[in-house]
Amino acid sequence: MADGATTTVSLSMESALAPTAAFETLMDELVSALDRVGLAFTPGPAGRVTQGDFEVGRVVEWAPGQRMRLQWRQADWQPDALTEAEALVQPLGAGARITLAHRGWGAQIGDPAELVGWFADAAAAPLLSAMAPAALGDWLTDRMGRRPTGAQSRAIYSDPLYHWPNFRVFLSELRLSPDDYLLEVGCGGGALLHELLKSGCHAAAVDHSFDMVRLASERNHDAIAEGRLTIQRADAARLPFADNTFSHAMMTGVLGHLPDAVGALREVRRTLAPGGEFIALGSDPELRGTPAAPEPAASRIHFYDDDELRALAVAAGFDEAWVERRDLEQFARESGVPEEHIELFRGPGARFLFARKG
Repeated sequence: MADGATTTVSLSMESALAPTAAFETLMDELVSALDRVGLAFTPGPAGRVTQGDFEVGRVVEWAPGQRMRLQWRQADWQPDALTEAEALVQPLGAGARITLAHRGWGAQIGDPAELVGWFADAAAAPLLSAMAPAALGDWLTDRMGRRPTGAQSRAIYSDPLYHWPNFRVFLSELRLSPDDYLLEVGCGGGALLHELLKSGCHAAAVDHSFDMVRLASERNHDAIAEGRLTIQRADAARLPFADNTFSHAMMTGVLGHLPDAVGALREVRRTLAPGGEFIALGSDPELRGTPAAPEPAASRIHFYDDDELRALAVAAGFDEAWVERRDLEQFARESGVPEEHIELFRGPGARFLFARKG
């Protein structure tokens, strides 16, 4: 609906969730989704949306389970030009209809044809692209493994039963003491970190998932309060730590997702002190197409055999690098994996990359 030089833009979907659950899920998902595009959203009756130091939106109506209405500033060069954005959840049978509407938008564009151009370029095309196979496969891969997000992923990573067989290898190989300083790249929900901190060591961890940083911080609240642990959101290719900092570093379930594995390992080596050791769970080709790496993730994960794994570390500058396999079946039993799934952990053993900085 057009109104002079402005327009109303709306988007809606039908959900099987009841209205209250749909509203709560929408608000929770918007926090991490907006964060990924540079907008900080704080939901609630005094909530705000900010972009850097600029307040883009302010909550002016908050009716949990029903509605959120925002006063919106569409242009930082015209901060007094206000519009209204609304998220509305309405009952629809046993489910709900979710609608996002932005009223009075587009005064800075003005011309009706240009507004249609904006809609096609900035709204319609990205939506259709997100529904096409490539983007959908990427979203599903990110959602569960590459950048875990949402309630389902938080539940899995808060109690990662099927990761514990691998985790137990790290617990047996990393001989940490209170004098050690550990780096974990891709800490997920922080379950392994929690166990390793029982050694008395200090640690730092990074993950590029908003949800995983939040979950890991909650899991390791005491260590953070004691000053023994920091957790922050960061890219593996640009670690926010000084050279020669850590005595040990590790990655579990990360290597296969890295777009530039050599660059990330080079960063790990940079932050390790001389003599520092690095351990990473490999990304085994035998896992392709199994429950551990199903489609669409299987088409988006980098798989490495023994020689390729070692070559990554050598190319990153490590002075020593080798690959060892570890039998996970007994670790799976000790972790409580159901008997009907033990078969997933049988075989020649999972690959682990070991490297040392001279």
